[in-house]
Amino acid sequence: MPGNPEECRLHALTCVQLAQTSATRRGRDHFAKLARTWIRLAEDLERSREFLDEMAAESETQAG
Repeated sequence: MPGNPEECRLHALTCVQLAQTSATRRGRDHFAKLARTWIRLAEDLERSREFLDEMAAESETQAG
């Protein structure tokens, strides 16, 4: 499955840093929103991987 939760969290951290250093409120809000989006993506990827792992384990149990 493509996607790496750790990489998403690094992108989120970058956005937080950009939000903290942004000169405008609009910039801060924009980067803060992007950071939250990256965090949600990381969480979604982790849940998807867990689901796929569970499905694979069930498939192996039924086949074996």
